[in-house]
Amino acid sequence: MLKNFQYYLFIFNLCFFSCTIEKKEFDNPVDFKANDELGVEAPTIVFYPLTQTKTMQDSVILESHLVFKEDSMEQFSGVHLQINFPESILELDTVIAGIFITDSNKSVPLFNYSYNGENEIDVFAYFLDTLKRNIEGTGEIARIFFKSRALGVDSIHYNLEQCELINSNDEIIKLNGKRSAEIIIE
Repeated sequence: MLKNFQYYLFIFNLCFFSCTIEKKEFDNPVDFKANDELGVEAPTIVFYPLTQTKTMQDSVILESHLVFKEDSMEQFSGVHLQINFPESILELDTVIAGIFITDSNKSVPLFNYSYNGENEIDVFAYFLDTLKRNIEGTGEIARIFFKSRALGVDSIHYNLEQCELINSNDEIIKLNGKRSAEIIIE
């Protein structure tokens, strides 16, 4: 009987003390609860993924998302985003329109971006549908591709003072928050 008890105690200790419970970190750009915990209130602009680690050979790809909550949903027809990135570790490759604004069920966008040659990107998207003058919803506005330039850790962020949403009457819709992204090049 003592032998059985020791055997079960050994198995219990082996199972109980050898198991590690992993803490999973989920990163969803439209996770309202996580954004609220970070003090990011809707409507907001966020980068996805929140953090990424790359090597010198890897491309860094970021998605820029516009996020509304159901109670903060507003129709809009134009977006201007100003994005600052660390030129010491990243080099801009290209910017393309995101899935949300190119979906064929939505309005046809006019999409363009400008780059100041250093560390600032301005993204512009305007919806020019003849029947529907505004769209509403949450989704990816732009996808930004970078090349690694050097080893380091830094953040990519929005200049919220220069970012704006407008409706078809050229009225500004206030953005309440932003979420930056951390880039690690090793």
